[in-house]
Amino acid sequence: MKKTMKSQVRIMFIASSLVVLSGIVSCSKDDGLSPVGCNNWSEKYLSQAQAYSDASAAYSNDPSVSNCNKLKTEGLNYVKSLEGILSCVPTVNKSEFNNDIKNLKAEINSTACD
Repeated sequence: MKKTMKSQVRIMFIASSLVVLSGIVSCSKDDGLSPVGCNNWSEKYLSQAQAYSDASAAYSNDPSVSNCNKLKTEGLNYVKSLEGILSCVPTVNKSEFNNDIKNLKAEINSTACD
């Protein structure tokens, strides 16, 4: 249960950081210099963040093996979506963002569902 709360806090931190970054990027005029595929990049991870959050809540309410496996699957899908937008993260934030992704992935993979 404690691990799940930590995961939810990490999810919210990453998601809120990305929302702020998307606001910065989306407010600038399109000068053709942004990486390819980075228009509306927040949409690429928000649905996965919601699915992971929902799975985390379900697991908190019913810590069954099935819900745990769903939590891990949705968590790894969320990580994959974050990795997919890494090229859209400003260089100054990229290292910290990448470390957060690695830590989240390690935490998800270390969750035992038995």
